[in-house]
Amino acid sequence: MKILVWSAILLACGTAAASAEDPAKLPVPFNADGTVNLPQNYRQWVNVGTTLLPKGEVNIIDGQPIAASEYIDTYVEPQSFAVYMETGIWPDGTQIVKEFTATQDAAPDEVLVESHYTGLAMLIKDTERFPAETGHLGYFNFGHHSEPYERTASLLPREQCSSCHEALAADQQFIFADHHIGLQRKSTE
Repeated sequence: MKILVWSAILLACGTAAASAEDPAKLPVPFNADGTVNLPQNYRQWVNVGTTLLPKGEVNIIDGQPIAASEYIDTYVEPQSFAVYMETGIWPDGTQIVKEFTATQDAAPDEVLVESHYTGLAMLIKDTERFPAETGHLGYFNFGHHSEPYERTASLLPREQCSSCHEALAADQQFIFADHHIGLQRKSTE
């Protein structure tokens, strides 16, 4: 059964397999100058959860208080997700996107619904590009504004993202797996 599942994943992704035993690097859209391209079709990746930030909270993209509450949808590139769920290890080339969405004002008895997209951030694991970064993770910001987002993004300074991951997710390979219901792995014991 596992062979059939992996075959389906490989056909869907169109790339070679990567696992803890085979540390093949997953492809990432880097440019020669070190910037990364806006990922394509990320809303079709695996959505592992949604978080709600209340109005006035500080947004992780730019450190500014948000004017309206925002949802943060988290998407993981499908092959990275499959390897993590199978092995518990994030493979080299892992790509995780967080997209922010403003909410419409709602009365206490109304449903809180989305209004428009308001920003996009990305995390990439790359042992060659980020050998000195904690967890070999690089963080990128495509803007905290309505679409269209920036087409490329540069690596953010360590203080902006990594320090929080170091302090709060060191036991999770520096990726907040415990914040996302879709990343809860079944016990193999």
